[in-house]
Amino acid sequence: MEQEKFLNITVKTDIYNGITIDLHYIPDEIRSELTVDSFDTIIKDALKLWIENGRRCIWFKVPSRLSHLISVLIKHGFEFHHAKSNFVMLVKWIPNEETRIPKFAHTTIGVGGLVYDPVIKKVLLIQEKNSRVKMWKFPGGYSESGEDIGDTAIREVKEETGIECTLKSIISFRHNHTGIFGCSDFYFVCLLVPAKQSKIETCQIEIDDCQWFPLDEARQHLCGFNLYVFEEFLRQYSFIDYCNEFKDSSGMTIKTEIIHSQYGPFKRDERVYSVRKSEQ
Repeated sequence: MEQEKFLNITVKTDIYNGITIDLHYIPDEIRSELTVDSFDTIIKDALKLWIENGRRCIWFKVPSRLSHLISVLIKHGFEFHHAKSNFVMLVKWIPNEETRIPKFAHTTIGVGGLVYDPVIKKVLLIQEKNSRVKMWKFPGGYSESGEDIGDTAIREVKEETGIECTLKSIISFRHNHTGIFGCSDFYFVCLLVPAKQSKIETCQIEIDDCQWFPLDEARQHLCGFNLYVFEEFLRQYSFIDYCNEFKDSSGMTIKTEIIHSQYGPFKRDERVYSVRKSEQ
């Protein structure tokens, strides 16, 4: 069966009988002659055909260099769905029923690291330069695309404090709905331990101060969610025994592992999280 084309671009069909057209792939000879008026006529005719063929949803990915065509799509009932630095995605729902188009990503992920050094028996705390409230907290920041939770914690601690760490577990997380850009937000805090003994190298752009604190002193400096996480850390690892390789710990914590999954013919590795005894 011959693949459907639009402006000599191969149309991508999804399992919901929708189609996606990426205008980035318009051949140069067509793009050079394409005007707003000619595109208007092309879209009008194409929509008639798509409706006749029972298409349910039409997606257009418009690169920045063709942004002058966006007004034509808006004219024909397309709506903005999401955008990135070099393109905008527009969509039109065809059936005369409530749209089933999923909303774009609406939740951000942040990760902090509670770094405990069992050699010196201290925890690492920072003060941020641009914080509205001057307070001690755990280092951390936003997760990058495709980055696992533990990897974010390790990277952020390294960037902000210079301390290289390894992941032990996830202690706790919070979920609120007052994040940046109107998004909800998950914030995880991981238990990390230094991979080696090294000197603090504070990030001069983001961090105002960074110090190792004894546990009792750290508790006095922390507040809010950071204090809650710290208390959970002490509880989960029955702390008197924590310094001895977690031995005899009776608390529970969140551990992570990669499982090998298969769904019919499709195989993939998946990172999963589960509650385990702290010493495991």
